[in-house]
Order: sequence, then C-alpha cells, then structure tokens
Amino acid sequence: MANNCASDETELKNPFRDGMRREKVGALNLFDAKNPIPDETEDDDKISKFFSSEKLVPFAGTEKRTGHKLLSWYLMVAKLSSTNDACVGKLAQYVIGSKAKAVAAEDPEFDIPVAEITDAEAAAYLAELKDVVDFDGGIRAFHDLCFRSFKNTGNAWAELVMTNVNGIVKAKIIRHKTTSVMYKVTKPGEAKIVAISPVWTAEYIKKNPVKLRAIYPYFTEENGVKSTIFHLKNGENTWYGRPDSDGSVLSKYREVQDSIYLIKQSAANFVGQLIIEVEEDTAPSIDNADAERNGFSSFSERMEQNYTQKGDDPQSVLVASRPMGSRPMFVYQIKPNTNENWYKVTGEIDSAKIIQSHGVTRRFMGLEVGSGLSETAFLEDYITNVDPVIKSLRATLMNWTNSILTALWEETGKMEMNKYSISFDSPLKQMLIDYNESKKSKQPGNDNRTTGSNLA
Repeated sequence: MANNCASDETELKNPFRDGMRREKVGALNLFDAKNPIPDETEDDDKISKFFSSEKLVPFAGTEKRTGHKLLSWYLMVAKLSSTNDACVGKLAQYVIGSKAKAVAAEDPEFDIPVAEITDAEAAAYLAELKDVVDFDGGIRAFHDLCFRSFKNTGNAWAELVMTNVNGIVKAKIIRHKTTSVMYKVTKPGEAKIVAISPVWTAEYIKKNPVKLRAIYPYFTEENGVKSTIFHLKNGENTWYGRPDSDGSVLSKYREVQDSIYLIKQSAANFVGQLIIEVEEDTAPSIDNADAERNGFSSFSERMEQNYTQKGDDPQSVLVASRPMGSRPMFVYQIKPNTNENWYKVTGEIDSAKIIQSHGVTRRFMGLEVGSGLSETAFLEDYITNVDPVIKSLRATLMNWTNSILTALWEETGKMEMNKYSISFDSPLKQMLIDYNESKKSKQPGNDNRTTGSNLA
C-alpha cells in the first residue's frame, strides 16, 4: 500500500486479530471459550473490496484484509464503557475549563521565557480573531468535541476554509467526525489527500461524490474558496492514531460485556432455565446435517444461537434426546449467574485499569474521599498526579489549534498575529493560586504575624 504502509506490519494491522486465529468448532464442542474481538473488528469481503476499488486507506488491516470496523469498535467501547466515558468527560472539563483567552505564543518544543501580554493586547487579538475566524459550533464546543474524539480514537480532524471577497478574508474552522474522513491511497512522497463523506457505501458515493481535500501545507481551491485539512494524531502510525488509553481497551470492553449481559438477564431472561431429557425418536435431535440445512455450521452453533446469549432471541428451554427404553427422563434447572460479588470485584479491577490508563486518580474522579480536610487532600492529589496530565493534554490540543491559526495568519499576511495564541484555564485556577499562596505563607521565614494585631 502507499507510503510504505504495506511493509510496516505494525502500521495498520488489527491488534486483536494477530495471533488469535480461531479453530473450527466441532459438533459437540459446546464450551470452547473463543476470543470475540477479532470478528467484531475485521471487515467482511464486501467492505474490503470497497476500500480496494475506492483507493482508500482503512483505519486498520493488512493488504489481504481490511479492519476499518476497528474505528467503530473504538467508538463503541469509548461510549458504552461507563468508566472511560466518565474519565474523558472529566478531563474535557479541566482541559477546556474556562472561556478562551489570549496568551503570548510559546515555542511548542523549547522552554523559552516569554513576557505576559497586556490586557490591551489580549483584547485586540481576540477582537481580530472574532472578526476573521468562525469556529464550528463555537470555540469551546469545537475544542470539546475535538478533544473527546482525540481521546476516544487517537484522531481529530479540522478543515480550515477561507474566502476572499474584495480583499476581505473570512475563515471558518470546521470539525469533521473521525468516521467521515479517510486518507486516499497515495504514492510515497506524494502529498497526502483525504476523502470526506458522511456515508461510506458504493451506492451513496456514486450519487454523492466524496469531497477531496489536501493535508496542510497544501491547499485545495474550488470556486475561489481555499481549504486545507489539519489532522491531530496520537502515536507513531503513518496514517491514523490510536487512543492514548489503549492499554485498557480490553477492560473497557469487559465493562460493555458485563453491562449487556446484565441487561439481557434482567430484560430478556436469556439464560436457559431447564434441561429436559426425552426419548429418542426415529429422527435424531443432535443432527449436524439438519442444522446445516437450516443455516447453521453445526449443531453446536444451532444450540448457541437458540439457547445462549449469542442469539438475538434465545429460548429458555432446552430439549435433549435419549435412546428408547433408557432411564426415565429428568429435568434439571439451571440458575443464572447472579453472583454480584463477581461483577463487583471484576468491575472494580476494570475500572481501576481504565482510570490508570487515562493518567488520573480515583480521588480526581470523585471515587475516593480522604480523611481530614478533603479539599486539601484533593488539591495535593491533583497537583501531584493530575495537573501534569491536564497541562500536557491542553498543550497538545492548543498547539494543534494554534497551528491552524498560524496558517490562517500566514495566508492573510498578518504575521504579527503569530505573537499570540489562544488557550484555556483550569476551573481550579484560583483555588490553586490560593492553595500555593497558603503553602508559601506557612514556610519557615514567612512569618505573617503582625505586631500588636489581634488575628483570629
């Protein structure tokens, strides 16, 4: 594939398929525990052919088999895993914790001291920004959605669109969903191009051609409108990123599995309740040939689909056969797995792994209350463990956004605007300032007592 993706086995491959090949299930292999993830993230032949015909780069896969469904799977576990959804939501509140503000532009790589800008400079910059640029959905909503997309999939996409009417340049920064953007296959060394479409089917694309856009620093120009794409990507892959919390992806999936299991158990009573043994008739009940004629691969699959949680509408009674004249029939009741301690313990393990993979703590998530002054304990935990993570995520997001604005100012010839950037504050900014001042006042040599005064 283009840009050496075919030779790089780690580039696009499905992390759940490699080394997890499934053997064919035997007719009576009823209790074989197989890995469910590969089938959920690997595309069928129709989808694979679509990528080949349209010359698109899938989110994952190899030259032989695409795995674009991995993106949908990431989005599913990100949303349905309650711990993951809470972590991403809480981080978003702190990364984008205030109204947007103007700050002095800083070097993204080197710690070069910069002077704070004046209130007049900040006001002038924000006025120019509001006059020229329109953020899709508003500046805070734009950053919030881009941040969540970046955390959940490792990717965020934005399009800079510029129009020039009588010398007056207006710009809009549009956020694109991760499911709406895919790279086109290009040769090594060629400029990267993306295709944009809300629906990816051959029928839809035939009627509604995809929108092709160049990746910055290249532009696409149509009818006097210039546009380019900016891609925020996590990781070292050439094409698409991966979530920074990927280390806990199996724990996220377990949370989803447990929730679905309990929902089905409560709402559909899907676990088999009875095993009934009956006399054998002339036609055997355990019949692989009959199962195959009815669309199943074997009797074991037929039983799975009709009797277990794998079926869409499973039965609650199983009838088995026995030879004529054998022992009398018996009925055995099967009790559902309602061991709440099992779900409690495994749920806590999964939740802890997800929280850890996001770089936050149980106290930050509101799951742990310490003794003594809880506010002090929270701030100490936040400053030591969480604040560095928040600052790093905010820097990643804002460096990306400010690079879009830099491209705009360069195109409009307003290079002096690059002295400034936009950013956000933590919602705890004032509380942290007060806490640090309090600690300084208690250090040796900082005696704040006033002679002759009566301090409470």
